[in-house]
Amino acid sequence: MRSPKLSVNTFLLILLIFGGFTFFITVLIVRMADRTPVNSFHPIEGTDYAIRYSSLEPSGLYQGSENVNSLVVEGSFGFDWGAALEGERLYLNEYGTSNMGVMHSDLVCVNLATKQKETLFTDAILRGKCASGELVCVRGVFLPANKPESNVLCAFYALTAPAMNDGAEVLFLDPATGEIVYRVKDDGAMTDAFEARYLRRTLEEVRQ
Repeated sequence: MRSPKLSVNTFLLILLIFGGFTFFITVLIVRMADRTPVNSFHPIEGTDYAIRYSSLEPSGLYQGSENVNSLVVEGSFGFDWGAALEGERLYLNEYGTSNMGVMHSDLVCVNLATKQKETLFTDAILRGKCASGELVCVRGVFLPANKPESNVLCAFYALTAPAMNDGAEVLFLDPATGEIVYRVKDDGAMTDAFEARYLRRTLEEVRQ
């Protein structure tokens, strides 16, 4: 009488193991299917440099054409209004993610002559140049992708990021040196009015 019971239990165990193995393989295949290779190349206007995002090779600042190029500085950089060139100084937004999963941006400057990167401001976003040529960046704000209105992790991140405790601030920088020439507090700095308020006006007009 014991043999049939043993056989049934053995069969159920084998079936359970086989089911678990099948589930594992299915999940693995689905995850592998989601890993679509990324390889995008974004030239920086007026230069022979470009920003590359890739899962096949290091992301970062490259020099050369899309087919023949070399890595200058590794990192996840912005390429649209998050890039400005002044002589040998290339200003970029460098994006990252905190241990809590909060996306953030630092304003960095790459010296194209020495290929060295310097972080100018943490938790700052370069927005472009104003009408008189100064760089305009916003410091102390969360990237919209974080959905800070409902994301409780943003509050915890702010505890460890000094720039976030001072409130939103618009900085005007001398592009030749990266030094601050004017600053103004503005809690609405990330609204749609930013371009008209700061980028379309000269620094003197903003001061007034």
